[in-house]
Amino acid sequence: MKKFLLTVGILALSLPAFAGIGVKESTSTEYLKNYGLSSDTVKFVQLNKAQVNGETYVTPISERRQSRLYTNSEIWNNIVDGTVYFFNYLDPAQDRDEFMRHDIRPYVNVHDL
Repeated sequence: MKKFLLTVGILALSLPAFAGIGVKESTSTEYLKNYGLSSDTVKFVQLNKAQVNGETYVTPISERRQSRLYTNSEIWNNIVDGTVYFFNYLDPAQDRDEFMRHDIRPYVNVHDL
């Protein structure tokens, strides 16, 4: 009986050691979202992981912003694209999906776009 209780006690103490997670699982998108992190933090972790592994990070289509101003008219869509391009050029704080992908310059330049 003592051997049985000793064996059960050792197994009970060693069970939490099998509950660990690896680095690959702890940096997955689902794990980070379920852990309560924001979508920007998840994007930052995935981008950093892709850069370390030498891969290119592509923003998922579901996260890309779609404008409600786009219609079936190609002329109107070109006008909207031109207007967005113009205001993006004027606003240096505009998010151009280049976070951690470009050199930061303290002045506006033609190569910023």
